[in-house]
Amino acid sequence: MHQIKEKPSKHILPAGFKLRLLETAEFDKHWMKPGLKIFERVSMFYDSKLVDSKKHRESFKKLRDRFNAQNHIRINIAVFDNLDRIAAWSWGYQETPTTFYMCNSAVLPQHRRKGLYTAMLSEMMNQVKPYGFYQIYSRHIMTNNDILIAKLKYGFKITNFELSERFGTMVHLSYFPNKVRNEILDFRSGLKRPNAKIKKYFKI
Repeated sequence: MHQIKEKPSKHILPAGFKLRLLETAEFDKHWMKPGLKIFERVSMFYDSKLVDSKKHRESFKKLRDRFNAQNHIRINIAVFDNLDRIAAWSWGYQETPTTFYMCNSAVLPQHRRKGLYTAMLSEMMNQVKPYGFYQIYSRHIMTNNDILIAKLKYGFKITNFELSERFGTMVHLSYFPNKVRNEILDFRSGLKRPNAKIKKYFKI
């Protein structure tokens, strides 16, 4: 269930654009149709409906309904142009009790390079961080440089690689709000030597 922590903060958007937080039913009306066009055009995805039986799809729906009924957090962000047409969107949900998954984001081709994604990312984090999640993460095609760079600049770090039967090779980007966890991650990756604090935690 979508929960809005507070009114959206003001982000720098080009003139003629506005950012909104939407309830899921309204949000889905705006993003699904253009979203299918974008991802079908650029990626070799397949429609899972063609693979999963009707029985399995019914089971999946029951699982999703059961999960949603437990009042899990979902955040939906949309950016509209001055004619009230959707220009970009981003949404995510609570995947586990301590993990938030940023599931899908896109900017329509004619509105790219205008700062829309950066504004949405900033607002998403503004909404999610106050909940106190241990980890905020997302999955991306490995060569999607525009999104990867934006996320890395914000403070996300590469934490996993995945071979998905639906989407191909993917990279996981994770954000840990806890500063110490980020220091531990840098130590674990080999980027930095352990400082006194890390040595204390690991008893070395």
